[in-house]
Amino acid sequence: MPRRRKHRHTIPENHRRKCEDTGTVKQVNHRHITIPANWTSNKKEGFGFEDIPGVIIKNYHTLEGAEEAHGTGSFTNQYTEDDFIR
Repeated sequence: MPRRRKHRHTIPENHRRKCEDTGTVKQVNHRHITIPANWTSNKKEGFGFEDIPGVIIKNYHTLEGAEEAHGTGSFTNQYTEDDFIR
């Protein structure tokens, strides 16, 4: 039996939701997910972020709108090549 693939938590191809920035229904490109600090799970698979009680999911269709709401640099990687060298 082959090993199970790891779930990558990617946004589906045609994921259309209401944008928090503009208030219109558009293609979701960026998501901000806030999970309660006291939440734990015994499951390793078979649940989504929508199933967690108290979770807040905000969808954005542009990077500019997402960074305006949550601070500059929060949705872009600030890593350099030197951070990955052992």
